[in-house]
Amino acid sequence: HGMSKDAWKRFSDEGYKHYQVVFAGFKYNMMDIQAAMGIHQLKRIDRYWERRKEIWERYCQAFGDLPVVLPAPVEPDTKHAYHLYTLLLDTERLKITRDRFLSLMTERKIGVGVHYIALHLHPYYQKTFGYRRGDFPNAEWISDRTVSIPLSAKLSDVDAGRVIETVREVLSGKEITAATAETVSEKALDTAGIVC
Repeated sequence: HGMSKDAWKRFSDEGYKHYQVVFAGFKYNMMDIQAAMGIHQLKRIDRYWERRKEIWERYCQAFGDLPVVLPAPVEPDTKHAYHLYTLLLDTERLKITRDRFLSLMTERKIGVGVHYIALHLHPYYQKTFGYRRGDFPNAEWISDRTVSIPLSAKLSDVDAGRVIETVREVLSGKEITAATAETVSEKALDTAGIVC
């Protein structure tokens, strides 16, 4: 899609910024240099996959008692990519909006994202097809409650623990100190939805 913000610009100290699809996307073929770099990365794929799986399982265990919907269990005989870890917030029970959650997490130096905003809410689809909020209420309901939290092979155990602690504190309504927030490393800020 032709997005208004690239992946890196959506995450900053200024807070999470929603992207918008403003025109139809492009098809880009891989260049030889990209293929050469990709082949080099394949040496790490199994190790990185195992690490993302460890963090995924840790998150599932840590958030199972919260008023959220966890990702669906992995089906037998499949190999999940563990690419994004999303939570569906029960905003009615939590008394917090998705965007407030994003703001509070960002204030505490935890990178977050939204994967994904319902397509019909993007300017391109609204201008091209005349879609409006209310046209697809089920998609909107999910979109308005979905958040992604950091999941990366390079996330340390300490950083994953801080993500867990901060999610639990924000969803419980507890305040955390600035000192606690500042102990979260930059990796936690920079890796929401980024697969390394």
